Amino acid sequence: MSVYGMGSLFCGTEEQLDNFVNEGFVCIGWKKKEKPELYEILNSIKVGDIIYIKALPFNSKSMKIKAVGIVTAEPKNTNTHHGYEECENEIGVKWLNSDINKLIDVDDGNLNARKGSVFVETNSEYIKKIISLI
Repeated sequence: MSVYGMGSLFCGTEEQLDNFVNEGFVCIGWKKKEKPELYEILNSIKVGDIIYIKALPFNSKSMKIKAVGIVTAEPKNTNTHHGYEECENEIGVKWLNSDINKLIDVDDGNLNARKGSVFVETNSEYIKKIISLI
């Protein structure tokens, strides 16, 4: 099992969390030709992995956890969801806790990676905190 952090704010203003939760999925707002490195991460996500939705407030060293779920379907290179329909990806997720809004101080030197659309969480202390929110 791996743990992945993902964002839900597309184009700087379009919050997608409600769409994710209501339709049981998650995606990134980039097309493969724009950000192929993100698709490499997406393609490593497997059924049973944990996904958490995060936000990093501007000029903050705290990460807000918004929701936590478990992957139920591996990534597809299409989208069947509503809301932000411009993306070319979709991962099935059962959201186990979708109303968290908990701040976690980020002090492991990996702040820049956490600002991305998707990343692999490797900090064991943060993983324990994420799992405790399920």
